[in-house]
Amino acid sequence: MSEIIRRERDRYLGRAAEELAGGIETVQRLSRRRFLATALGGVAAGLAAKDALADKAVTTGQFIFPRLQFSVYDNTPDIWNVHPVGDVNLRLKLRELTNINASQEPKVVRLDDFDDMVRNPFVFMTSEGYFKLNEKEERNLREFLERGGFILADDCVYAAREDRFFRTYNKLLDKLFPDNPMRKIPYDHEIFHIYYHFKDGCPHMQGVPHGAYGLFERGTGRVMTINCPGDIHCGWVNRYWSDGRNLEAIKMGINIIVYFLSH
Repeated sequence: MSEIIRRERDRYLGRAAEELAGGIETVQRLSRRRFLATALGGVAAGLAAKDALADKAVTTGQFIFPRLQFSVYDNTPDIWNVHPVGDVNLRLKLRELTNINASQEPKVVRLDDFDDMVRNPFVFMTSEGYFKLNEKEERNLREFLERGGFILADDCVYAAREDRFFRTYNKLLDKLFPDNPMRKIPYDHEIFHIYYHFKDGCPHMQGVPHGAYGLFERGTGRVMTINCPGDIHCGWVNRYWSDGRNLEAIKMGINIIVYFLSH
């Protein structure tokens, strides 16, 4: 098991939405249907050319990678806005290693603002502690997923043996979808092989290797959200582990994005 990383200065990194988003900027927002219609061309090109450079990226539509802001009641230092540099690095690598036209502009989406959420069909959600959403946020999260939105959830570092965020997120989804609980994603699922191959499932950086869990859409089997317990986001930060391990975390993030865009 990897050493659990805790640094005092981490408490002061990326705490405010302004640091993460560079201000709440105005960007062109697309519905999921329009988004997929334009962005899939970028995915197809990316699958054919792994080493494409950013200047060759398609120009028909942009993939936007927003951070999800939500209510956090646990008294832990790393909440929804921790380590924004990880998002920056993933966006850069997405353009470098694929031909997806990934926007490099940061973006924050609030869970209590449903109109904004549905304009951003893919969001990234992370924290390190227990959390409890209010009723409006719970309703918005469920409807977002039911409309075809996708949430990449990743458990942050603190109290890794307790996996506070990971367990709370699974419990929340089980509450919102009582007849369709979260399930462990099998290693042969295409989300682990759609672009890069991970024979043992989601890379695990630290904590307890529970394996990634997903909510599977009834009828289609599409993964609606993935919950990773192993802190791949800290791998994107490119600070704590070797370049090789960090790159594995980046590649898994790319796989998840490609899966979303192609489903």
